[in-house]
Amino acid sequence: MKKYARPISAIALILVILMSFSGCGIVDFTRSIFHKENTDVSANIGNSQVQGDVTGDNQNVTDSANVVPPSTQAQTHTPVTNNATSNNNATKPNNNTTQFSQTTTTTQNTPVVNPDEPISEEELKDLPVKEVQDMLFATEDPNTAGKILEIAGFEYDEEQGIYYSQMNPLQRKFGFNLVYDMAAPVAGMIYDTKRIEFEYDGREWMIQIWKGQYGITSGAEIGLYNRDPERNFQYDCADDEDLIEMQFDFYNMNEFVFSRGPEKHWWLTGFKVLHAGVPTLIDLDMTLKFTDKQMAQAFVKSLKKTAGSSLVDPMTYKVEGSTVRIKW
Repeated sequence: MKKYARPISAIALILVILMSFSGCGIVDFTRSIFHKENTDVSANIGNSQVQGDVTGDNQNVTDSANVVPPSTQAQTHTPVTNNATSNNNATKPNNNTTQFSQTTTTTQNTPVVNPDEPISEEELKDLPVKEVQDMLFATEDPNTAGKILEIAGFEYDEEQGIYYSQMNPLQRKFGFNLVYDMAAPVAGMIYDTKRIEFEYDGREWMIQIWKGQYGITSGAEIGLYNRDPERNFQYDCADDEDLIEMQFDFYNMNEFVFSRGPEKHWWLTGFKVLHAGVPTLIDLDMTLKFTDKQMAQAFVKSLKKTAGSSLVDPMTYKVEGSTVRIKW
């Protein structure tokens, strides 16, 4: 294994550099080449259309609307995450709005890795992508790949095979402005984004949502920012006392891929490596729980305008008290 430590670390370094994207902070200017996902595990998930009683821009939003947060019941196992709480796995359980069925088949040609024996080049080449990621990032012992990933501000969810942002990455110190989105295509990041700006408690707030292709990954982000009224360009990433509970399910072409949250955060993210996704074919089912009803109402007032202008890629929502559920 020591023979391949250096090339594996180099691969990890390249992967993490490409992962150093952000809706809030450092933008990496490395172009990425799309790859077909190499995996020996295939999931046959039935097509389904997420449906529900949603309130659009042409209807009145009431606090008595029936909000049904995504169910976390009937799970077979719980993802293992570091410094974050995740109550969902890569097989979304049935609920009253969405139904999925999954059958998993594993090929007999997948090599079995013995940690006490060196891995040959042929075995390394034939390993599925997730197993390679597990070797690099899912170990309890400190290693070069894991340290690089941590420095870049991300963690690895072994159960779902995805990457997500830490609570206190370096990016949190840099705030957010439109320049980051303007520079994104140069870094090979092609995504759709929505900015919902609103005023609450004497400050200007913004919740921004992203979904699309981030170099060699596809994924999504929800960011929470605020600033003093006299500032008109730069937002600050929300402080710990301003965090709200966030959750989202990620679908690609009507198939469930992964889930994040629910947890209190300012930058809830999820990215799946070597997974291709067109922004308009990616769907997010999000739930935001604000600190109080007044904050939710201020947010919904602006959300209504945003949803009304989303014609090509419709956005719908419903609200109950301080909880808002958005489908986009």
